[in-house]
Amino acid sequence: CVTSTATAGADRDSWVLQSSTGSNFGTDSVLKVNSKSGSGNSRALVRFGLPAVPAGCQVTSAKLRLYAGSYQSGRTLQALRLNGAWTETAVTWANQPATTGTAATAPSRSSAGHVEWTVTGQVQSMYSGANHGFLIRDSTENGGGFEQSFHSREKAPDNPPQLVVTF
Repeated sequence: CVTSTATAGADRDSWVLQSSTGSNFGTDSVLKVNSKSGSGNSRALVRFGLPAVPAGCQVTSAKLRLYAGSYQSGRTLQALRLNGAWTETAVTWANQPATTGTAATAPSRSSAGHVEWTVTGQVQSMYSGANHGFLIRDSTENGGGFEQSFHSREKAPDNPPQLVVTF
């Protein structure tokens, strides 16, 4: 195997809001993640088409990258593998799929820029099983209104979500 890296763009993304359980935000240019009491939590969902594995290779690392346009320092953000199908224009808080496995974590930013999660195990599982993407949430929901907004694929070419896979 010749070591190589492939970067995939999101093929769907959306965010869901606990206080508006039936609403869909799949066409927004941002993906909101919020920890807020009183049913104010929000979560982002993002999925990527997986790059083809070169002959004789295997996944050696994978990074999920989202660009924070608004930020809240001092938070821990989780990326969890989704365990069920969803669509960009129909997912809501009420029908969001369950997650599976252990969360990858990353610290929030204190300025604009990329937040990066190491998701090697999750991506290896997606190659060997189903690929439903990731759920991004604050590790401590029901907080004091700690909102962060990430660029969605609709904001392209301005730092859309990326999955960087090394083989």
